Amino acid sequence: MKMRSVLLFTVLPLTWFGTAVQAEVVVESPWVREAPPTAETLAAYMVLRNNGDTAQVLQGVTTPSFERVEIHQTTMHDDMASMETQATLSIPAQGKVALTPGSYHLMLMGKHQPLKEGDTVDFSLQFQDGKTMEVHAPVRKDASAPEGEDEFCDHKHHHDHEHEHEHHHKHQQ
Repeated sequence: MKMRSVLLFTVLPLTWFGTAVQAEVVVESPWVREAPPTAETLAAYMVLRNNGDTAQVLQGVTTPSFERVEIHQTTMHDDMASMETQATLSIPAQGKVALTPGSYHLMLMGKHQPLKEGDTVDFSLQFQDGKTMEVHAPVRKDASAPEGEDEFCDHKHHHDHEHEHEHHHKHQQ
């Protein structure tokens, strides 16, 4: 009889914790684009997949590697790319939002130390419902995806990082 009681108390907490940690938003294929060592601004990309039944809203991102992070969207107007700061980013219920070159992305400003391919940038994503999520993104030279990640990169929307960097400085003024 004692054996059953111990087993019951062991299994119940594991089941309870197992359902408690199931995240509605899942981050897939995070990465940061490597830039020249003198560049102070870099970009980060990932796919945010919402497995829940209600929309989730990303309202902030922080990292110890940069002074600040902003959510941006690259748009085209008269054949000119421009970046628009987004206060939040909504991830629809049972949907996804891809942060890819030429679309939504995280603009990383005020680099604290040089980053090169193979390094990792740690992010904390803050959602409107009060939840946070930690993400570890490898630094890569370009948008070519590691094996198995091709479905998350939109190769039609590549744009020159230097142009993005120059535009950002104009955008700040």
